[in-house]
Amino acid sequence: MRCFLAIFVCLLPGAPPARAASFELEAIHITGLRRLPEAKVIAALGLRVGQQVDKPDFDAAQQRLIDRGVFASVGYSYKPGPNLRGFAVTYEVAEIETVFSWKFEELPGPESALEKLLRQDPLFADKLPATENVLKHYAHMLSEHLKIPVIGRVYGDRPGDPYIVFRPNRPRAVIAQVAFAGNSAVPVADLQIKMASIAVGTPYIEENFREQLMNQVKPLYEIRGLVRASFPKIEVTRAVDVDGLSVVVHVVEGEPYTLADVKVVGAPQELADAGEFKRDEVANFGLIFEGVSKMRQALRGNGYMKVATEVKRTYDDAKKQVTVFVHVTPGPQYRMGKFYFTGLDIVTEPYIRKLWGLQEGAPYRDGYPNRVIQRIHDEGLLDGVGQIEPKLEIDDQKLLVNVTIQFRGEPKPSQKKQRQP
Repeated sequence: MRCFLAIFVCLLPGAPPARAASFELEAIHITGLRRLPEAKVIAALGLRVGQQVDKPDFDAAQQRLIDRGVFASVGYSYKPGPNLRGFAVTYEVAEIETVFSWKFEELPGPESALEKLLRQDPLFADKLPATENVLKHYAHMLSEHLKIPVIGRVYGDRPGDPYIVFRPNRPRAVIAQVAFAGNSAVPVADLQIKMASIAVGTPYIEENFREQLMNQVKPLYEIRGLVRASFPKIEVTRAVDVDGLSVVVHVVEGEPYTLADVKVVGAPQELADAGEFKRDEVANFGLIFEGVSKMRQALRGNGYMKVATEVKRTYDDAKKQVTVFVHVTPGPQYRMGKFYFTGLDIVTEPYIRKLWGLQEGAPYRDGYPNRVIQRIHDEGLLDGVGQIEPKLEIDDQKLLVNVTIQFRGEPKPSQKKQRQP
């Protein structure tokens, strides 16, 4: 025992290297982990329980973790093992907090095989820190496997959602042409105009391109009731006569559907009347979304200033019908607070104040100030008036809306209106 303790002291940090010594590694522990499993990190250390170790082995394992670029810091400590035959070592780590999703792009072979390759590395995960060492390590693994130069890089072309891409080490090819096949209900010119304005000149990324199809092209079909229109195949080839990619979108239009019903969830069903929906007619989702907007406006007109809606739908493919569900979150009801005029003299203000009929404490009617202003203009109630601007002060604590109407110029009651009987 005395011999063991003497050699153990020699291995303590700061102890002079009197002589080389090694002992059995009895236990390995990792602390500070948040995402990575302990077993994976232990595998990356390069140490194994039962091997003979001394302090340089611990230092080398520490450096291996640092070099991986996954951790913000790596430290360690050791002590006699539980069986007093050697050491128990604990590595204290801090994972890098900012991590990104990853994807493959333009690499040969099945993506599933590439992912299987990278998952052989113990520190590979669904999200990775974008440090230089991490990107270089996995790009090197792919390069060795595919026998082509591969790079890893962070891209930010999805707003608010940057991601890591592993791709060949060459510039991304950009879209030069977009064509459509299988379409008949929508003129091809309309389809091309929609996509050319946002896609041509940008790198082809299928996920982003399909999102653009759903946001820009699918509505052209949905206003015609072709709610099942889909884009099952996208062909991407090198363009022949221009530099870039030629993209052909294959369209399956389907048959037109009619609107079976609009059901309201979270509010009285009668609210659907405000939407003026045309049931049993072609399901024009342009008009349907306008109707949902009218529903929101109806609730705002009763003080529900922060109403939110979510539209869902179900299909009856046998009857070619669609049922729309409008999920309504009314929010709190706001009431009319204080009402002020600015820019009016003591003669003109009482004259205009008579026009304001919304009483303090009544449910606030969204748009009411603008309707009063429009009446002043339409009926010519003031002479010499310039711009009239409403200013709303919304008090979320008291659920009140205070209104100030600002008058520019030198407004006076209209002499013409005053002379009328």
